[in-house]
Amino acid sequence: MTSPTPRPLTLLLLGTLVAPACNGGGTATTDGATTDPTAGTTTESTTAPTSSITTPDPTSSSSTTSTTTTSTTTPDPTSTGPDPTGPDTDTGSEALACPIDANTPSIASISLAPALFGAGDDPSGSPACAIVNPERGFHGYVDLRDLDEGTLMGQLAAGRSVVYGQVLLPEYRDKPLDALVLDEIAAGFDLVRDAGMKVVPRFHYSDAMDEPDAELERILGHIEQLAPLLQEHADVILTLQAGFIGAWGEWHASQNGLDAPGPRKEILDALLAALPVDRTVSVRRPSFKEQAYGGPLTADSAHDGSDLARVGHVNDCFLASDDDYGTYQEPGEKDYAIADSAFVPVGGETCAVNPPRSECPAALAELALHHWTHLNSAYHPDVLDGWQADGCYGEIACRLGYRLAVLALHWTESAVAGETVPVSLELVNDGFAAPVNPRPLVLVFQDAAGFSEAVAEFDVRTLVPGQAVSLCVDVKVPANAPPGNYRIGLQLADPAPSLVEDPRQAIRLANDSGVEWLDGINWFDATLSVTQE
Repeated sequence: MTSPTPRPLTLLLLGTLVAPACNGGGTATTDGATTDPTAGTTTESTTAPTSSITTPDPTSSSSTTSTTTTSTTTPDPTSTGPDPTGPDTDTGSEALACPIDANTPSIASISLAPALFGAGDDPSGSPACAIVNPERGFHGYVDLRDLDEGTLMGQLAAGRSVVYGQVLLPEYRDKPLDALVLDEIAAGFDLVRDAGMKVVPRFHYSDAMDEPDAELERILGHIEQLAPLLQEHADVILTLQAGFIGAWGEWHASQNGLDAPGPRKEILDALLAALPVDRTVSVRRPSFKEQAYGGPLTADSAHDGSDLARVGHVNDCFLASDDDYGTYQEPGEKDYAIADSAFVPVGGETCAVNPPRSECPAALAELALHHWTHLNSAYHPDVLDGWQADGCYGEIACRLGYRLAVLALHWTESAVAGETVPVSLELVNDGFAAPVNPRPLVLVFQDAAGFSEAVAEFDVRTLVPGQAVSLCVDVKVPANAPPGNYRIGLQLADPAPSLVEDPRQAIRLANDSGVEWLDGINWFDATLSVTQE
């Protein structure tokens, strides 16, 4: 990735973001007045939040019968409220359900106004852009076979949650992997987990243009040996770069004839089989994916577990020339990459100064157009220094991958234990890309006790940059819930059992006010009052 020699995307303005209520329009206060969610107004709940917060177990006390209503909109900045001629969603004072009419007297609302690049703000120097969120951002470089805790602490101190993990295997070109190297790799993965980070591994045999790779059968044997290790440590793998073939594992300059469609597909098939179905393999050129599996992906074919849906992209010479030093060689290859990138991880590095493409305006445009998730923090230094000098480095650092913020929350103020009550959440992605790995979106209700409700049938990987999404959930209050005021929070924990309780692996919202981050949960200034009949 960071070789000493160079090796062989127009900013989409997101527009003004206005929060729609579940049934359309703006955000309403508890007395029926309408507010503009971009104006910084927060309407307080009629019930104050509790001051004592404990962390609930996201895997317990959760109802399994929620109903979720989802609407995705390109918001209308002229909208001022729900359509008074629309359907009446109030089915009775004790039987409210989704979708919510925010003007209903028993519905409380808070309107948040996060600073958003897509709304013309520049929060790049704010604490909200200093948040270190998992599975996104500038990545560091480590040797996964020779990794130590101090190296990862240095990466964390630099504000990184992702590292590229080289696994160089020259001494195994002609023999099986042994316990020594397998233990080294496993120890590297374990250190990444202990540090609360994710890794993008690449296995390869060559670290120079004139060094050989291995023969096909040897590579397939190595992948078979690595499969149990990859399965065990998939929780800390952001995406696996295909590697193995040619110089630097970049799928060119193979000395064993592997840079051809047949061998490439055999290796890709083996890597996909070695990983859990919710993890991806990223390839160096879009045509390699197209030749193997067709595509590009669409919203209908994305995230279905197919081979096509599980292959992402590596561009190790981003912005370096018209074709990114050979990244795009076939007719339509760049168009394929643009279309496909909305649904899979995109990562890599810059490798040469190439004005004006490598300068801020074009770089911002193409990072958005190609939905970049992670980018090398060290290469090419002249390109990165140019971004610093021209003032866009901070925005790039803040927007790589996802950047999620809540625009508004609407909820029923009170409930009797055992009832079902609606909660509506308006969410926006201000980043370049959607989250690339699945994770549940869970509403948490907490006092001395607590309960939670997963937002069913919603995939965070569908959070398209620049679109406001309204989610409405019918929450089942447990029949045995003690009376009290339950503070409302949003949890986006990593679903892996090994990581679900690690707040470093949970997504923190980019809201700069109105949301408190505590123990991996985004807490709102909102409470649900629960009583017993």
